[in-house]
Amino acid sequence: MSGGSEFPELVWPQRPETNHPLVEAAGTEGRLPDWAYLDAPRRAHSKRVAGLMDRWGAALGLDDKDRVRWRAAAELHDAMKSYDPGELRIWAGPGLPDPVLHGPACADRLRSAGVDDEELLLAIAFHSTGHPDLGELGEFLYLADYLEPGRKIRSSRLPALRARLPGEREAVLTEVLAMRIGHLLDKRRPVLQATMDFWNRLMGESSQ
Repeated sequence: MSGGSEFPELVWPQRPETNHPLVEAAGTEGRLPDWAYLDAPRRAHSKRVAGLMDRWGAALGLDDKDRVRWRAAAELHDAMKSYDPGELRIWAGPGLPDPVLHGPACADRLRSAGVDDEELLLAIAFHSTGHPDLGELGEFLYLADYLEPGRKIRSSRLPALRARLPGEREAVLTEVLAMRIGHLLDKRRPVLQATMDFWNRLMGESSQ
């Protein structure tokens, strides 16, 4: 997707010809790295996210390699969810609230292990917050993480939103992001700059 002048289209580096072994293991077998640490409910959540990602990828006609990437992103996105925040900051760095540290930390750890699929890494890093540079993979992971059917979110809108995907990605993404920002505002919590930039990019696209 193209953005306005403030958010020019990001040109991703050419992806490797083959998926990294960590990505391949997660996307084909659901096998996580030995440093992964998440509790059983969170693991079940990741499986449901992977199911949505695989279904949407198939509907979009992705090839086998990309469907593995999409499932891997889902399996890996919460791989460090149960870590102590102090340890996560070693990987994620400063400046983020505790609940969203696990994504950047996991992406950085994967990068240090040799994963160089930047679109996938960005998707994992910002699956909780959104980011203006997310590609198709990242946008669908953001949606699947929020919309998977096991989520304990008190909204009757979620099944209808899921039913509109993958065909209405931009419209549903705007609705979901508005819901999540609205929740933060209702709770008097700060909205991260990456989230606001994501919103502004979507609004720029919708006005064109």
